Amino acid sequence: MSFIYFIKLLLKNLLWLLLIPTVVAGSIFYFTRNEQKIYSSESVVYTGIASGYNLSGSNKSDYFSTSNAFDNLLSLINSRETKQEVLINLLASHLLLKNQDPLILSQDAFNQLQLLIPDSIRSVVVKPTLEGTILSLNQYMGKGEGNVIYTIIHSDNPFYSLNAMNSIKASRINNSDLIKISYETSDAAICMRSLELLEESFMKKHRMIKEGQSESVVGYFEEQTHNALSRLNAAEENFMEFNKQHDIINYYEQTKAVAVQKENLGAQEHNLVMDKMASIKSLEKVNDNLKSRLYQNEYGADIINKRAQLSDLNNTITVGEFFNKNEKGNLHVLDSLRNESAKLEKKMKGSVYDFYSHSLTPNGIPNKFVLDEWLKTSLDVEQNSARLTEMDKRRVEFSQEYRRYAPLGALLKKIERLINVSEQEYLEMLHGLNTAKLTQQNNELTTKLNIVDPPFLPLKANASKRILLVMVGFMVGFILVLSIILARVLINQTLQRPDRAASLTGLPMLGIYPLLSAPDAFIQKSNLRLVQQILPRLNFSKKPITIGFFSIQDQEGKSTLINALNREFSNLNYTVDCLQWSEGATNFSSSKDIVLLEFPPLDSMMVRPGLLPNIDHSILVCRANRVWGKIDKNLLSLFVKSTGLPLSFLLNGVKIDFAEEYIGEIQKKSFFLRSYLKGLAKFEFGNKKNIRA
Repeated sequence: MSFIYFIKLLLKNLLWLLLIPTVVAGSIFYFTRNEQKIYSSESVVYTGIASGYNLSGSNKSDYFSTSNAFDNLLSLINSRETKQEVLINLLASHLLLKNQDPLILSQDAFNQLQLLIPDSIRSVVVKPTLEGTILSLNQYMGKGEGNVIYTIIHSDNPFYSLNAMNSIKASRINNSDLIKISYETSDAAICMRSLELLEESFMKKHRMIKEGQSESVVGYFEEQTHNALSRLNAAEENFMEFNKQHDIINYYEQTKAVAVQKENLGAQEHNLVMDKMASIKSLEKVNDNLKSRLYQNEYGADIINKRAQLSDLNNTITVGEFFNKNEKGNLHVLDSLRNESAKLEKKMKGSVYDFYSHSLTPNGIPNKFVLDEWLKTSLDVEQNSARLTEMDKRRVEFSQEYRRYAPLGALLKKIERLINVSEQEYLEMLHGLNTAKLTQQNNELTTKLNIVDPPFLPLKANASKRILLVMVGFMVGFILVLSIILARVLINQTLQRPDRAASLTGLPMLGIYPLLSAPDAFIQKSNLRLVQQILPRLNFSKKPITIGFFSIQDQEGKSTLINALNREFSNLNYTVDCLQWSEGATNFSSSKDIVLLEFPPLDSMMVRPGLLPNIDHSILVCRANRVWGKIDKNLLSLFVKSTGLPLSFLLNGVKIDFAEEYIGEIQKKSFFLRSYLKGLAKFEFGNKKNIRA
């Protein structure tokens, strides 16, 4: 479709293109004459999600967590539960009104409310206080889907329905921490109050959700910390009772002291045994020198008694030195015992000296020196024997102490390990509790939403969309009509367009011929173009020239074209003979220059080889207002195969809009503007009508 044809198509259907859109626009203008005024209000809330500080002093946040937080907040604002709570609160505050208050709702809204809820229902749900009325409305709505309150909430009521709350718009302002909330309705006071209730509702829900998450975590850690502390206290009590029961102050220091003392005792015992054995050998030698004379003295018995007494004192002193060495009270006793031992030893020496003062040993050694040696050796033997005896007792005590401490170490290690595990568990739970409480406090600080720009009472209604609707209605009507017109053209499967007709038939196009309803001047020009197309193809050296006219169907316009060519050839001083072909006629004799031979339609003609006469030129005539189907294609193919005639295609009855492209325009008187616009539409820039222009 060319642009100029599109313009002509618009001009041709200009009446419908203007009439129907005008009717649509007028209908919209009429039916919107009682349009309600719409009031809108808005509010801005600061969230602090993207740039707010927390207890850690950091304000870093990533894009995904920030987007997720804003999505959650916007979803909470648009949730059905939030809107339903707003509607219940709004309805409760209006039901408590005895008279209309312009700051709360308009007179029309008040009158509608009186008719909306019957007095019987009002007496049940309305309570003395706002909180009581809200609770009563929630309870009444929860009874089932058939009650009045539930029906109002889920209806199309302009003020108290979920459908009305769908006009709430909430969005984030660019990439800031601000959220803009807007609402529009036909009542200015209800518009502002609905926004206020919405902000109260979603801010409370947001705070409850955040604090609820923190409280559950804090409660868990508090319980676990208490249980861990109880287990730790129980383990420590068990440790204390164990130490009391087994007389343990510091197990590791005590076992270390016992081991050191045992090692020292073994070394001392070894030295005493060696000293005792040496003293015994020395005493035996001395006794050999004194055994024949020792007991001859009258003082022998006294010396023996004093020796026994001295042995007992040495035993007592040895025990005191080993076991009660560090006790202050025993030091005095040991000192007195040592003094007594020294005195007794001195007396014993005096008795010995008196008895042997003038004696000598058999070897000629004075008895005084031998007796001194005997006394000293005897004392050493007795002292070492006493010490070894006590050391044996002490060794037994150390063995018992070792046997007592051996199993206590494993039990004590187990108790200490249990205490360590309980302590680590308690510290971990305590750390988790502190972290949870810090998070809770952080949530309380960071989730606090602030209203930066509160809702306002709109005093002026929004600009009416009536003119816009009228304009849209006109445009929709225009586009609809234009679409129908274009659709009719595009779905038209006829041969009206010459280029499409040539493509469907597959034949070379000889020319086109317009409808006879076209202006006479255009018909004359069409006849001229047709003759101009045919004459160059004729060879007048051979006469007569036979031109055959064929068609697929009847009423294709062959006779009309033959008559037009007859007139035009006659005007050119050619003699023309117009004939009708009948079956069986194979040769024609004529004295004329041109023979125009018309054949019957191919769909009613049995074509076979040798049937047709000699034809110089064959023309297939087709109507432009019919569809080229498969049967036409098949008949044409059979005709060409049977006769072998080269056919030319002539399209008849073409509309002027398409014919002008092949025949040319008719010279008309027109205004300069029309000619200029037509030239622009045809892209004929720089085209002049004469050489002087």
